[in-house]
Amino acid sequence: MTPFFSVIIPLYNKENFIKTTLESVLNQSFLDFEIIIVNDGSTDKSVTIAEKTLSTFEQKTIVSQTNQGLSTTRNEAISLAKGKVLALLDADDLWQPQYLKEIHQLSLNFPEASLFGTDYIEFYSESLQLQPRKNIPKAKRDTTFIVNDFFDASLFQPITVPSSFAFNKEVFEAIKFNEAVTFAEDIEFYIKANLDYKMAFYFKPLVISRQDIPNQMTKVGFKGKKLPDLSHFENDAKQNSSLKKYLDTYRYYWLSQSRMTNDFDHISLLKKGLDQDNLSHKQRFLLRMPVFVLKNLKQLKSVLLKWKIRVTSY
Repeated sequence: MTPFFSVIIPLYNKENFIKTTLESVLNQSFLDFEIIIVNDGSTDKSVTIAEKTLSTFEQKTIVSQTNQGLSTTRNEAISLAKGKVLALLDADDLWQPQYLKEIHQLSLNFPEASLFGTDYIEFYSESLQLQPRKNIPKAKRDTTFIVNDFFDASLFQPITVPSSFAFNKEVFEAIKFNEAVTFAEDIEFYIKANLDYKMAFYFKPLVISRQDIPNQMTKVGFKGKKLPDLSHFENDAKQNSSLKKYLDTYRYYWLSQSRMTNDFDHISLLKKGLDQDNLSHKQRFLLRMPVFVLKNLKQLKSVLLKWKIRVTSY
């Protein structure tokens, strides 16, 4: 029997997290799903723990491959999926018990949509969990709606993380994860998908996105990694001012990170495409700051975060 959902989990060295992640799936109130795990060459006990956790769950597929990266792993997992809707889940994040139920309800209430998402909580520690501000009116909290402009809504902070994002399988027939990209793999997929399909959204945090993972890519930087080539979307951006601002916001963010790691290759590349007219006064000011000032500001941001004060340049 064909399941409604295929839960797509790429797995690489997450032995300390995969058990609780899988338990959050098994505890879903909506039970019509299969679990697809592709192990991307883990060198720890991740696979053993996953197999043990799912030992009594029949609707599962667990396969292993040599290490090939996140995009290849996601594509492989999706190629094995039988479900109508593909629900992405990182191997260290958590779903609230009603997550799949609410995604299913979105698909029923908004048949014109092929993309589905919910808000999320950022988890830093047991005592520090925050709901980042989105560029969506507060009045829409706890409601469902079609996202009319994904790029504008995601300017302050992405309205979805991969683990709070699902899509009809037909989307994957048209759009794949770019296997040449090795950092921010999701951004290119988001852009392509939201240019061609509608997203239904539940403005309620039903996913816990862990920010406390050792050696997390967003913390160690992307020097030597392949970023999405945002120039591919400049033609679309000529007719879509929100998309253009979205592209330049990511260029700004990556450029700031590159400066702090002396990543001169990415600095040169990102400067070429960046139109600073699409940045805020605060962002343009920070781009002119010496690197040592940016590093001090980053440390200050970390200190403020401990007091549950989350500052951004937006």
